[in-house]
Amino acid sequence: MNFLLPNLGEGIESGTVSRVLVKAGDAVAADQNVLIIETDKAAMDVPIDIAGTVEAVLVKPGDKVNVGAPLFKLNGTAAPAPAPPATAPAPQPVAVPASSGPVGKVEFKLPNLGEGIESGTVSRVLVKAGDAVAADQNVLIIETDKAAMDVPIDIAGTVASVAVKPGDKLAVGALVMTINGVAAALAAPASAPAHAPAPPAAKPQPMAAPVAPVAAVNGSASKTLVAAGPATRRLARELGVGLPEIPGSARGGRVTLDDLKGFVRGRLNATGPGVTTKFNGSMVDVFTHPPLPDFAKYGEVEKKPTTVMRKKIAENMTVAWRMMPMVTQNDLADITDLEAGRKRIVDGLVKGTPKITWTVLAVKAVVAVLKEFPHFNSSLDMNAGELHVKKYFNIGIAVDTERGLVVPVIRNADTKSIRDIAADVATLADKARTGKLTPDEMRGGTFTITNLGGIGGTSFTPIVNYPEVAILGLSKSTLQPVVKDGAIVARLMMPLSLTYDHRVIDGADGARFTTRLAQLFSDPIRLLMES
Repeated sequence: MNFLLPNLGEGIESGTVSRVLVKAGDAVAADQNVLIIETDKAAMDVPIDIAGTVEAVLVKPGDKVNVGAPLFKLNGTAAPAPAPPATAPAPQPVAVPASSGPVGKVEFKLPNLGEGIESGTVSRVLVKAGDAVAADQNVLIIETDKAAMDVPIDIAGTVASVAVKPGDKLAVGALVMTINGVAAALAAPASAPAHAPAPPAAKPQPMAAPVAPVAAVNGSASKTLVAAGPATRRLARELGVGLPEIPGSARGGRVTLDDLKGFVRGRLNATGPGVTTKFNGSMVDVFTHPPLPDFAKYGEVEKKPTTVMRKKIAENMTVAWRMMPMVTQNDLADITDLEAGRKRIVDGLVKGTPKITWTVLAVKAVVAVLKEFPHFNSSLDMNAGELHVKKYFNIGIAVDTERGLVVPVIRNADTKSIRDIAADVATLADKARTGKLTPDEMRGGTFTITNLGGIGGTSFTPIVNYPEVAILGLSKSTLQPVVKDGAIVARLMMPLSLTYDHRVIDGADGARFTTRLAQLFSDPIRLLMES
């Protein structure tokens, strides 16, 4: 029979083979990892769901395979171990089918610990020579520079020898321990006489938290072992989900990654304490907040209700902060000449004409730079693995109001003159401050500008307005000494703070964006010609 590439997760249709962990002639146990595959999201283990002997390996490292493609040809199911005589009753071993798993000695090596993690330091060894282990049992706790994590074994049997000790630094692929395969070491008796005494309780094996739950049965405790692959267990630990809560859909009730994700989505659809927002049913959008301490014990406290707008602002900021790894690029723009020209224009305007502000000029300059760097004018769909690059330029402008921050949108800014943009900015800002903005006037933005220049500050870190991928912050301009043409001169310098989604935009492009923007701000003719 053929073993086919199983479903790798929602929206993942294919992957590239990174490592093949078995070869022709190897015996494999159900739930044993046989392959490491890389997708555009992560490297993941691929466990096999049947036991037997590998007859042929149909893929090699570097091959790109689709879900459902054949990976291995298997020769039936591993033969069961011979049964001992009926007159020789023996204690029951660990609850692992005698027919599963490889025969003889097998080396267990440190598996892939996650994307970008090449090694770790042994914190605890949870088993010793002579201990019986079950597939998926945690045998090691290892610490990396990111976290301490359990290391489950993917084969069953008896520990022959342990090759590591606490404090050892191990690279991925290093030998951890040697196992005597389950068929040779844990064969269960075929039958036992009816009058045979009850077998002694198996010695409990130490497990790193979180462990399978213990259920009380007639006053005694029995351990519940849930079948799941290492990748599933890792994700369950990260999400704080107990595997026994999840109905398994694979053979023998094994819990798959899809089972886990479906269970979490079901939880998202239910309301409960601590859930403050949901976003497209994504797992990362369950935000739980610990209760505050009793501040009244230390002095007088006034409790003020949060406004609907402030709740919405908090919700949007939390979504953005949780969803995106954000980086801020700071730069300085020499605006001496452009500011002099702006003042001349403003001084010549008829009274009542919309004012040409720095926000207006920034909109014009930003659109020009967005055309050169279109991925700054995009949104990332992590579920579909797609970048949505917008061909229109709707620029949001952050407006400070008594009720909180709002972001009205200037639509099709690339088609408008500076005077048109000035009129839009004036109208939208007035509506924002008087509470007359409509919901439609705050939707559809592709990039946002926030200007604190009228208040002060040398730089700041604006938060991206999700699902946009970048935001530009302007701070107060000041006269600074600058070397120009070999002489130190006073120039009017404006700080630029560009925050961007690092999943979409690399640091080099962030620097190129602000550098280009500074060029346009420093040269009025260039801005006129290229915007």
